[in-house]
Amino acid sequence: MKLIVHLFFLMFTVMSFAQNDEAFVDTMVAQKMAELEMQGNLEYFVRKSYCEGNIQMFILPNGKMCTSKSTYFTTFIFWKDAMENMMIQKFDNCGRFTSITIPINKAILKSLKDRQALKIGEVKPYKGAEVDGNPFGNMSVESCHKEYKFAFGNETFDKSFKEFDLSNDSKYKNLNAKHNQSLQLIILDKKLSNVLHEVEEAGKFIREN
Repeated sequence: MKLIVHLFFLMFTVMSFAQNDEAFVDTMVAQKMAELEMQGNLEYFVRKSYCEGNIQMFILPNGKMCTSKSTYFTTFIFWKDAMENMMIQKFDNCGRFTSITIPINKAILKSLKDRQALKIGEVKPYKGAEVDGNPFGNMSVESCHKEYKFAFGNETFDKSFKEFDLSNDSKYKNLNAKHNQSLQLIILDKKLSNVLHEVEEAGKFIREN
């Protein structure tokens, strides 16, 4: 009898546990992009962020447990609806969140208007002011990344960067930090991070059932 109970408990645990990878997130995002384009909305952009090896675990609204497989990915899609409202939808390894409206951010719109600067600006790799055999010293460097996809009508392009390349957190000063921080892509990314933090803190991101 005890064996049957243990087997039932094991089966219940496995059935109630989900583990999803990057492909799972990308599929949901691709579906949303296709949905927007079918609705005639050809201007939107996507931001994906992740830190290699970072694993997150959540209890879903249905009571099941979900964890990221290997690495946790968070992706946001931004677009304007028919009423010109700014919309956001969040996706991660454990599913999608309901889309929400946020106030129009003039600073973000200003950055998005400079499309050529967004397209041609390239983040340069970390370059230390000095070089030795152990440039990071005793640092523990977390490999975090941001990836963007911009769709402006008939023009689409992708951009990506490592967050470490923006910083001066290594043993020596990063000679490319000033250049990287001045890029329109990085300026936009900072503004978006502030908005997303405010929305997250307000508890407005709600998982779909």
